[in-house]
Amino acid sequence: MVAGNIILAAVDMGTNSFHMVVVRADKQGRFQVMDSEKETVRLGSGSPDLSVITSDAEDRALATLKRFKILAESRNAKMRVVATSAVREAKNRRTFVRRVHDDVGLQVEVLAGMEEACLIYNGVLEALSVYNKTVLVVDIGGGSTEIILGNAGKPIYATSLKLGHVRQSEQFPSLGEEKDGLKKDLIEELIRHIRVILADSGVIDQVKTTPFEVAIGSSGTIESIEQMIHHAVTTSNDSQATDPKLLDREFTADELSQAVKKICKAKTSEQRAKIPGLPSKRADVIVAGAVLLEEIFLAFGLKSMLVSPYALREGVIVNTLAETFASYQPGVNVRSSSIHNLALKFNTGRRMESAQHSALLAKQILAGLQSCRSGSTEYVPDVAGLLNNDDAELLEAATILHFVGMFINHRSYHKHSYYLVKNTEHLLGFSTIEIEILALLVRYHRKKAPSQKKFARLPEKSRKKVQAMCAVMRVAVALDRCNSSAIQYVHISQQTESIVLAVVPATDAATGNPYDVSLEIWAAQQELPYFETIFKRRASIIVSDGDDVKALCTKAPSERLSLKHPTPV
Repeated sequence: MVAGNIILAAVDMGTNSFHMVVVRADKQGRFQVMDSEKETVRLGSGSPDLSVITSDAEDRALATLKRFKILAESRNAKMRVVATSAVREAKNRRTFVRRVHDDVGLQVEVLAGMEEACLIYNGVLEALSVYNKTVLVVDIGGGSTEIILGNAGKPIYATSLKLGHVRQSEQFPSLGEEKDGLKKDLIEELIRHIRVILADSGVIDQVKTTPFEVAIGSSGTIESIEQMIHHAVTTSNDSQATDPKLLDREFTADELSQAVKKICKAKTSEQRAKIPGLPSKRADVIVAGAVLLEEIFLAFGLKSMLVSPYALREGVIVNTLAETFASYQPGVNVRSSSIHNLALKFNTGRRMESAQHSALLAKQILAGLQSCRSGSTEYVPDVAGLLNNDDAELLEAATILHFVGMFINHRSYHKHSYYLVKNTEHLLGFSTIEIEILALLVRYHRKKAPSQKKFARLPEKSRKKVQAMCAVMRVAVALDRCNSSAIQYVHISQQTESIVLAVVPATDAATGNPYDVSLEIWAAQQELPYFETIFKRRASIIVSDGDDVKALCTKAPSERLSLKHPTPV
């Protein structure tokens, strides 16, 4: 283990399922998932009001916790175990918690509903780039539903309601099995029950009077419904400009309504288990969860919901890291932290340092292309004008990650990089399309220049922008061909038909002379044909010093982009 790193395991003892995640974290609190495990325990089954943990449920829980402990110990992880509604509401919870301690050797923290809600919010902030937004988070569990309004890492409002897919399935047992199909009266009774609890809790008024920018859902019920909806979209015969597999983990109110109708139309659990995209293990409890989610959409007036892959267990990790490292700021820089973690995971030699320097050069080139000597946009290429700060961030991220495939093999490493970026679980805060863009950029940063067809799966509005980002990235990576950061800066001078890249060599500390950058210049010149094709200008590269730059460089900084150095290691 790297000095200063710690390994943590968090266990969420849910009413329906037990989850464990094992992570490795550094001193800054940045963590990588090492392992995860899930077991459907149904701790709340057999008790309609969750008032008792039955002996069968207790035995299943103990067996699962023993397996989790073995896995955590194999990773030398420090374990933290938390329990939610099934345990906190059980009259025999003290006996159960004592038995877990005596038989398994684990201390269980029984969370209060508000505490659970806040930890879920912390988990969501580590997965999605929404720290500076006011968000509504809805987490439907087996025994309770947590609803949180938060901004900048602080909950504005949080509550825990006694509504959950296992709880309501126990209270309305016919939801699981009806040979003649679900009775309309039964669904209406469930809806009335849900509406009464929502109304009495005061949560509807709180949500409707607090403006929020995005609604986010987490945990199994919502993830299962999203998977079902996504499966229907990706297998649709409808022609779309964008590959449906690149759609975000998000669904609309209309899509939810159609999914609920399909779920309720199935007569038995066996039929629901065969619904494409729906996890079979949730077939007997999905009706209650789906109807509950639709009622929440109606009550709050939601039009869509984004799905978070992180929830309570990751929130427990975040909380533990915050207590361990005083400087840790959870959720603030999710995207940059995940890029750093992935680059560090596959770092070989000093490639990461070189990649970060290339990323700086890429941002300099892009900023220069978006301005001219007068500071106006008179000579700015049309395609350069399309790019914004979000695109610059993606360009920087892709450049930092371009080398990761070398971890597998130097030969065709750009193809290995594509696979790693596209399939990793470590890129948090990026949409599905953004991850596809990152993967395409690392794939085509070298070797044969890509044709337009290579980007055909992307939305039409993104294709030209990605081509421009690719052209800039190819030059920027070439300008650090020797991985020595020999080029200090790149200045851009452009006219109607030409672009000049004036590179300023860094100074060799040993000799006091500028570095020889002839190899870097040669490598970058090989990338100019594609650069010229995309920006529709003749391009050339010259070596300059400070005096030359005064005559060549753009005097005004770009109005669109800030020239911030990539986050240091």
